[in-house]
Amino acid sequence: MTDASAAAVMPGPPGAEIARSVAWRWLAPLSVALVGFVLFFVGLRLVRTDTVFYYTEGPVLGSLAALEVDGELSALYPADGWVEPPVVLTLYPPMYFALAATVDRWAGSGGTFLGLRVVSAAALLGLLVLLAVHTRVRRVPPLWVLALVAAVLMTPAVYRLVGGGQADTLALFWTWVGITAVLGTHSARVREGPWPLVAAGAAFFLAFFAKQSFVAAPAALVVSLFLTGRRGTAAAFGLGLAAIALCGVFLLDSLTAGGYLANTLGALTGGSGWSNLTASLSASEPVQWLPIVVAVFLTVRRGLRLGFPEIYLLGSTLLHTVAMLKTGSSVNYLLEPTFALLLLAVSRYPGRGKVTEPAEIGRGRIPWFGGAAAVLLATVIGITTVRATLREYATMQGWLASAGSARVSEFEGYPLVDAHFFPAVLARGGRPWLNDPFAFGALEEIGRWDPSRLVADLESHRIPFALTTVALGSAPAPPGVGTRDIVMAYFWRSRPVWSALTGHYRPLESGPVTAWLPRGAEAR
Repeated sequence: MTDASAAAVMPGPPGAEIARSVAWRWLAPLSVALVGFVLFFVGLRLVRTDTVFYYTEGPVLGSLAALEVDGELSALYPADGWVEPPVVLTLYPPMYFALAATVDRWAGSGGTFLGLRVVSAAALLGLLVLLAVHTRVRRVPPLWVLALVAAVLMTPAVYRLVGGGQADTLALFWTWVGITAVLGTHSARVREGPWPLVAAGAAFFLAFFAKQSFVAAPAALVVSLFLTGRRGTAAAFGLGLAAIALCGVFLLDSLTAGGYLANTLGALTGGSGWSNLTASLSASEPVQWLPIVVAVFLTVRRGLRLGFPEIYLLGSTLLHTVAMLKTGSSVNYLLEPTFALLLLAVSRYPGRGKVTEPAEIGRGRIPWFGGAAAVLLATVIGITTVRATLREYATMQGWLASAGSARVSEFEGYPLVDAHFFPAVLARGGRPWLNDPFAFGALEEIGRWDPSRLVADLESHRIPFALTTVALGSAPAPPGVGTRDIVMAYFWRSRPVWSALTGHYRPLESGPVTAWLPRGAEAR
């Protein structure tokens, strides 16, 4: 491209041209470094299979252990009201656990995070490959997408999940497989013919049975088909997929004697509230992801129309916002909407049918506002890097302290432990009394779980010790204060558990960890 043609495409003073070019050149190595950091973080998790990196990994490992020890779905989804220890409450469908158990059988790594994390890491890499394919075939500037990926991966709602013991990345991978099948890689229009819809339906089915909240993409597909006049196809696809999914749900529920629905829906508790939503959104650090949204819409605004990418983004955002409004439990509800934003950024990039070489970015082949987007993304990524570094340094110290303290006790029976200590307990061949204190606290709060068996085992010292990083305080939770107010601490501070633990065990503090050992002559 000559200087004259560049000026014709992007008029403006030379100073603005230089600013745009410098912004993109600074952004390139920074983006590569941050994507590399996330992949390094995934690798660290794979080699540290004895350490909890994300607080819900422990409960997931507890559920997998139940499946691997007994080999039956009834162990993964117990229907006995969670009475007999070890108590298991499994919130996810079985696909993620089945794949992780397969990896563990092959690697001989049962009782560790290896199987869970290998599945999650492979799903992440598959996601990035699919995104790269969409980028290359649509001829979108690679640096633009790389910068977005770097910014998205470093938000807490994403990088803390990728490669961790979580079902989200697997469900999102299958969702993107379905999206790729139905859209292809050349346009954002739904393809003609039955086979793309069949392939997409199969992938969406797998996504639903990896995590049941991933239904935004098939819903968006139905709406897109309806809006483009293919109403019969929309009805057939939507009703057919819903019927097959419901048959799968009820089959699993029948095979587990009612345990499947009791578990996967068992922790949907409490009423909706704006405090739930605002708490989750503030924890997600919008200072990082809001500028990403602005940068995307600033760039693709002229190509926006009511097609599948837009409907998918709106639908997934609405669905997961409602989930946060209902439960307010985790920022991982922002995972699918952020990747839906990436799909929109790729599919609606202006002039996506033209070849744009990386070297030409900042020299006339991007819209005039490309420099502003580059500066905005560079700022976001810089802020993200500093905040993540400061946050994870303190967190790493906590991981090391927790992992060391969890290995000192010999025990018989079923210890009562926080999620951090699951790997240490499983390494000794045992399983903890609970695999998700938050969920059990929520169920106890509304009277859907009876803690009397746990209280009896505490009073009789059948539980050899308890380990927690939660401060129990000098009194149980006040009346009217529940899981939405004190979150992870509520289970430990609910009156029956707090009274039994403080009355029959003595605390021994070591850094952030408190070990509760039996009082009196009965202590082992």
